[in-house]
Amino acid sequence: MPKKQTITKSSLIPTVLISGGAGFIGSHLVEYLLQNKSRVVVLDNFKTGKEIHVKHFLSDKNFALYDVDINEGIPPEIQSVDYIFHLAGLEEYFYSKNYLNLESLFTNSLGTKNLLDLAKKSSAKFLLASTIDIYQERPSQVDLGKYFGSSEGEENKFSLLEAKRFAEALVWEYFKKYNLNVRIVRLPEVYGPRMDLSSSGFLGGYIKNVLEGSSIEIYGEGTEKEYYLYISDVVSGLVRAQFSENTSGNIYSLAPENPVSSLEAAYLVRSVADSKLSIQFKDGLSEINEPVTIPGNSNVKSIGWKPKVQLKEGVMKTLESFNYSPNTNAFKPAKYMEQRSKKSELVPESIVSLQGVKISSFPKPARVEQSLESTIKESVVAENIQNRALSENIAKKKFKFPVFHKSNKNTTLKDFGNKVRADLGYFNAILGIVISALLVFVGIPSLSTYLNIKKGYTSLNRVKQNVMSLDSEKLSLDTLSAYNGFKNGKSSLSRIRWIFKIIGKDENYLTYDRLLSSLMFFSKAGNLGSDALRPVESMMQTLKPGNTAVLDNTLFDTAKIGIIGARDYLRMAEADLIGIDSSLIPKKYKNYYDEYQGILVQSQDIANSASVVMGGLPQLLGMNGGKKYIVWFQNSNEIRPTGGFIGSYAMINIDSGKIKNIFIDDIYNPDGQIDIRNIKTTPPEPIKTFLGEEVLYLRNSNWDPDFTKSAKDFDDIYFKITGESIDGYIAIDLDFVESLLRITGPVFLASYNEDINADNFDERAQYYSGFDYREGSTDKKSFLTILGGKLLEKVFSLKKEDFPKVVAELGRSLEERHLQIYLNNNQINSLLTENKWDGRLVDTAGDYLYVVNANLGGTKSNYYVENKMTYEVNSMTRDGLLRANLYLDYKNNAENDSWPGGPYTDYVRVLVQDGSKLTGGKIINNAGGEIDIFEDLVVSKVGDYTSFETNFKLLPKESIRLVISYDLPQNVSVAKGSSSYTLYWQKQPGTSNDGYSFIFNPPFGSVIENFSDNLQIDGNSIKSSGILSKDLEYSISLK
Repeated sequence: MPKKQTITKSSLIPTVLISGGAGFIGSHLVEYLLQNKSRVVVLDNFKTGKEIHVKHFLSDKNFALYDVDINEGIPPEIQSVDYIFHLAGLEEYFYSKNYLNLESLFTNSLGTKNLLDLAKKSSAKFLLASTIDIYQERPSQVDLGKYFGSSEGEENKFSLLEAKRFAEALVWEYFKKYNLNVRIVRLPEVYGPRMDLSSSGFLGGYIKNVLEGSSIEIYGEGTEKEYYLYISDVVSGLVRAQFSENTSGNIYSLAPENPVSSLEAAYLVRSVADSKLSIQFKDGLSEINEPVTIPGNSNVKSIGWKPKVQLKEGVMKTLESFNYSPNTNAFKPAKYMEQRSKKSELVPESIVSLQGVKISSFPKPARVEQSLESTIKESVVAENIQNRALSENIAKKKFKFPVFHKSNKNTTLKDFGNKVRADLGYFNAILGIVISALLVFVGIPSLSTYLNIKKGYTSLNRVKQNVMSLDSEKLSLDTLSAYNGFKNGKSSLSRIRWIFKIIGKDENYLTYDRLLSSLMFFSKAGNLGSDALRPVESMMQTLKPGNTAVLDNTLFDTAKIGIIGARDYLRMAEADLIGIDSSLIPKKYKNYYDEYQGILVQSQDIANSASVVMGGLPQLLGMNGGKKYIVWFQNSNEIRPTGGFIGSYAMINIDSGKIKNIFIDDIYNPDGQIDIRNIKTTPPEPIKTFLGEEVLYLRNSNWDPDFTKSAKDFDDIYFKITGESIDGYIAIDLDFVESLLRITGPVFLASYNEDINADNFDERAQYYSGFDYREGSTDKKSFLTILGGKLLEKVFSLKKEDFPKVVAELGRSLEERHLQIYLNNNQINSLLTENKWDGRLVDTAGDYLYVVNANLGGTKSNYYVENKMTYEVNSMTRDGLLRANLYLDYKNNAENDSWPGGPYTDYVRVLVQDGSKLTGGKIINNAGGEIDIFEDLVVSKVGDYTSFETNFKLLPKESIRLVISYDLPQNVSVAKGSSSYTLYWQKQPGTSNDGYSFIFNPPFGSVIENFSDNLQIDGNSIKSSGILSKDLEYSISLK
């Protein structure tokens, strides 16, 4: 029997009431709260809740259970509580959306009011659990008899949604009228242990199919989508929304980034089944085909919530909770798993329904039975077909499939049949009788299979070039050709399946069949993805100077649809690949098979990134209003924290996809306004000390090594000067401009009567912008303005076949931090952050190193200064404490003080993991003399990291060594036993040729178990050295 007791609030333990606490969601919440030392009171009428979910809690003194109907009132024993979770109405919705009952309506109206009154009486915090489907209802405008729809199914669902809206309206009224502490949490479909398999959308039914061993049934085209959230993520969100500060009055929509189609869910569930289940398609039964709701969940970050359990992991856990052992052998190579694990959360994009989209070029892939797998095997066509390879990276390497031997020019179809017979040794006796039939039933289908697959791989080999060249038309044609090639090859292969069955190799057939199907879906994904190229292709035309073309805004919507479709087909391609028994792939082809797996993973990442880009590109291009962007020209020969001294800048105005104006100016012109208008911004202390400036000028505003913060500092000052709001910042250095000149070739500047190329740009830029420079001179502005305009013209006049070079250089410059981009309020910025392209300090829990130099001498001496960094980490104590010694070597190769060389005045900051303890510091000059600077080193904070700072002046032909020693924090130690060490070494923007060495000396007695590929063992040490061209990541495992 339910356990009852009088309930009042206590100062010793929080008292939490949960309506619907015996239900699926409620019981998990009860379990979590009890584990975290709360007193829990459950109210449930057991219409949808089950006593088995909570009866084991009855022995807990902090648990109370009431079998009541909250529509009739709250039990008098409950006097007061601290917190209320109202889940009863939600459980009614999940379990009752397919049939209408008054009790469900009352629970969301009367029951909600009764609980709100208790919250008011108790001064309790109240949480209403609702649904993200809240806006799907559609009341009739003319007929009360069909108020919620024309069918019974529509009436049931939409009347319940109206009830949920009424419950939310009640909460709002109490919040507004009584200032009650309330919040609403909207949930998608929820799944996990204890779920009712008749609920949770189509996923519940698929899980039920697996448990029963029956076929998975998909109704309609499989394009219907739902958001799914695992139960532990739901509980986490509910708890955070209720117990976090400043959540009153807020609505939180808990949902993963993307919805899942029924087709995708079916393939995923099938992939974890421990036996082969077929997927069957049936005519759609649903009378309701609403577009998927896009939840507005931008504020969930404020409570620190995000989903942690991916759909596949959640499905496997759910199956295990039903005592089912899922298949855990689904493919995912370790190297690609590692890559995927580092990906951070993407900003949700607008999701466009696929309903109504017709692609006549393809048959409906959803109706392809079970299979999908590829590459003809040696047992199919034998020696006459020489299997070379499934897939070399589509980007660089090439798919290689079987080809005929060419040594015998007189090879005939009969010889081909004989070869097949010889290879399939099983037929040595009987094929002599039926050779003619064999030629028809084996030779011709085998030849057809080979020719079609060859057509497919030949077409796919052109995909990368098409993408890089921004040629959407060729990409569409080639991927369509590849699709048809693999489709026809699969069909031909099926005609000789009987041979595989006779020789007992049907599993081999299924492997090749599935692989071909995977390649079919992969090709179709590429075809749909061609739509994403069209707006970029059009953008490149409209951005050209003097071009009058107008960018069609509808191209972006088409691109979004194409990307969504491409992502679905990539998942289907992966699902079919998962079903392959890789042990049946010949060893000599295994590497190609593994590479194809990697290509799929990478393609999904690209599709995800493309989705983000297409969501933010219209805003970026000013399709709904003009945008302004500032470009910093940073002179890396006068190094500064974000890449160099900001000598000039450009203002770019873009409106409706066209560049309206580019204005290049000397930085001293707006800086002059700071003095005239007495605009005061306090500069960092080193700027005051070494430059003698009491205000912060734009030219020195890039002092923070985090580009995003320096951009904001620049932005604040620029707004005070001009009153203009800037939509984004781009920082480039000399290396980036040189890379463009290597592609475009020389740019002739008639005003200066000389060619500017990659080899002389650096020197000529110094000459025209720095030599005998006088403040207010127009020389630098004129040179950069003319060069920038001419270079832009040459870039846009490049042929399509040259675009891959531009894309490659852009990628290299971003990776090596010669190009940094920060956008204000644009979802593309999340992609920049994820790939570390926005110049911010990289967040890491392990060891961290970032050496930041700043030339504060006013010279361009970095042109001559040679830098080398050596980082040595040693285990000094038994408890695994690590001590770091950093050796910074500087050599000034300038001959004398003449321009652009001269003395090098450097302010150096060494950013290390927070909690590091400075233990020593010294400077060693080129004569061997030592100066102890331990007491003079400045210790400060930069972002989340500790910074050790000092300065020095290096004359021409001199060299010094700066040594800084410190103990790493305890959380980075390597205690005896199993442990690991990781390091993230961030490169300073604007640098190109700095040498580095890394040495790790593990604790005595420890064994090096594993280490990253960019390290080598040297005796008892682990080392790495080279040129620091981009960020470094190291990982070492010890035991």
